[in-house]
Amino acid sequence: MIFDLTGLFVSFLCIIIIIMILRSNKFNKPFNLPFSIIIVLVGFQRFQNSLMNMNLIDLKSPFQTSPFIALIFIPFFLFFFKNALEDRGTSIRDLTHLILPFFLLFLNKFQILNDLTNKLVFLSFTTIYWLLMIDVMMKYYRKTVLKFSFNKIQFRWLILMFSNATIITFFLNYHVVYWQANQTDITLTDFYRGSSIMWVICLLYLVLNPVIIFGKDYLLYQLNTKSKIYDPWKYKALKNFQNKEIIIHEKLVKSIPNLIYSIKTFEQDFNFLNNKELSLKTLSEKLKIPNSHLKFLIKYYNNLTIHEYFNLLKVSLSIKFIQQGFLHEHTIESLSKASHFESRITFFNNFKKFTGKSPSEFIKN
Repeated sequence: MIFDLTGLFVSFLCIIIIIMILRSNKFNKPFNLPFSIIIVLVGFQRFQNSLMNMNLIDLKSPFQTSPFIALIFIPFFLFFFKNALEDRGTSIRDLTHLILPFFLLFLNKFQILNDLTNKLVFLSFTTIYWLLMIDVMMKYYRKTVLKFSFNKIQFRWLILMFSNATIITFFLNYHVVYWQANQTDITLTDFYRGSSIMWVICLLYLVLNPVIIFGKDYLLYQLNTKSKIYDPWKYKALKNFQNKEIIIHEKLVKSIPNLIYSIKTFEQDFNFLNNKELSLKTLSEKLKIPNSHLKFLIKYYNNLTIHEYFNLLKVSLSIKFIQQGFLHEHTIESLSKASHFESRITFFNNFKKFTGKSPSEFIKN
């Protein structure tokens, strides 16, 4: 009974995660279709199996008819790892991996190959994909600096997912080797019950670390929310490009999300903001791009003019001063000067414009 309730809890976690995935586009996170398919499949299997064991429904899993159906789903784990590590969506090239499993399933369905050959093909296919998953993980480990918290969180989760993929791969091969139609219900039930514990650990880790689903932009969103500062950046162009600027767009189009993320990171950097010479030149030097490219980004991907944007950065600096307790010993006028505003009135107007509150109201909240 406890294991069946655990299976239902896995299904509940899967629903939460699907909802989170659907909201991830808000933070410029590519839609990970393979992971969504895996989550739906895992949730449905546990839900169906748990209710069957509790005699609430009589609905058999497709895997009870033939374990070879799993050939279609094994590649999705590889797609998932590639998409998660490279932060991209599923490509047409990825989908070509599905041609072979459908062909093998066809051969099995019409019994073109004998039983022993089918089992050897299944073992070879699943083992190759398991080794490919290891290869992807090792490449990520070698090229990623794990001292950064986001990378640590991501890698730990991928280890948990790889552990589940390993359990599934080895169970499927055991299931194929010893498969008997009259015992498949018991075998699958034992597997679902036992693996549900591992899935609970994996999915809970994911729910407790939403940055994995939402991406690095979620961290910046949290910081912006905490500082209550306006975010003017958009990842889609806000207007049509002028003919003379199409060339710049073609040069930048692939790197625009990373550039915007880098700019947002600098917006949180106190030392960078507290530079009296803060300008397009200093920002473009930090980004290591030409001035014209930075102007292009602000013009087409930012709701503000260049002048307004730099006033926003000054307001952001003033908020960081406030958070450090600057006003415990200084006046609002001193804060406006420290934030590089020319006058107290300019500071006040811009502060209210970008936070929706006056400095005094902001401090009270």
